[in-house]
Amino acid sequence: MKRALAWVKENIAAYGGDPNFVAISGGSAGGHLCALAALTPNDPRFQPGFEQVDTSVAAAVPVYGRYDWFTTDAPGRREFVGLLETFVVKRKFSTHRDIFVDASPIHHVRADAPPFFVLHGRHDSLIPVAEAHAFVEELRAVSKSPVAYADLPHAQHAFDVFGSPRAHHTAEAVARFLSWVYATNPPAT
Repeated sequence: MKRALAWVKENIAAYGGDPNFVAISGGSAGGHLCALAALTPNDPRFQPGFEQVDTSVAAAVPVYGRYDWFTTDAPGRREFVGLLETFVVKRKFSTHRDIFVDASPIHHVRADAPPFFVLHGRHDSLIPVAEAHAFVEELRAVSKSPVAYADLPHAQHAFDVFGSPRAHHTAEAVARFLSWVYATNPPAT
């Protein structure tokens, strides 16, 4: 994700974009990566081999993402950590807790975080909406930037994959948020 972000920032002008205003978004695992990248700008631990490259973003819009890889005391959490141990981290949580903590966006919330617009379906059966609530609460408590949140009624995980009025209105809301961020925090040129 960070390499792609670095490439975009370096090359976006050739495609008519503004390298001083790059926003990031993603859904599900992409929502996790979006939040993690936005909260770890220029952190050498997350960009080995290109530590000096600016990986900051102007705004982040994670959608139905996972923000906490280390809490195990909520429903479904032990199963989720087991999935991470087996297929993603490939190490045991009990002996490599630091990896799970470092991979958790909620652990990296900071005062200088960019503006965030977090979206989550209220009826998401894959990632409980409570995880988004906890992440937004932490962002609002720590970050000095605006934090918007949309709790979408009756929405399931991946609610925006297929065209629907909800998906259309969600895309419009994201566009309005990014336009607002651009208008209220114009990039330095």
